[in-house]
Amino acid sequence: MFKPCAEDRPLVVQFCANDPDILLNAAKYVEDHCDAVDINLGCPQGIAKKGNYGSYLLEKTELITSMVRKLRDNLKVPVTCKIRCLPNQEDTLHLAREIEKAGASLLTVHGRTREHNK
Repeated sequence: MFKPCAEDRPLVVQFCANDPDILLNAAKYVEDHCDAVDINLGCPQGIAKKGNYGSYLLEKTELITSMVRKLRDNLKVPVTCKIRCLPNQEDTLHLAREIEKAGASLLTVHGRTREHNK
């Protein structure tokens, strides 16, 4: 297992996922070697669309919050998320609040929508 040196701290490991159990299994491999685990819900790339992850999950609030809760309840390190803006402010704020309620310690909002890819 990779062991980071002190200069690499704080160290956050980012995952893309669409299954809470698979995500937890992957995060368990790194939790003793990082300071937080981040769920990337902002990727707008075609590969994310094909794989059903990243910004293509933004309309699936229940799936997102289940992944956050699964990590929060089972990891020793904080859980963070990165999202993009949804088409309207109300939906973006609703998603952000739900992620917070699910237990994310930090939320980063990329100030563009999925369609603002480049």
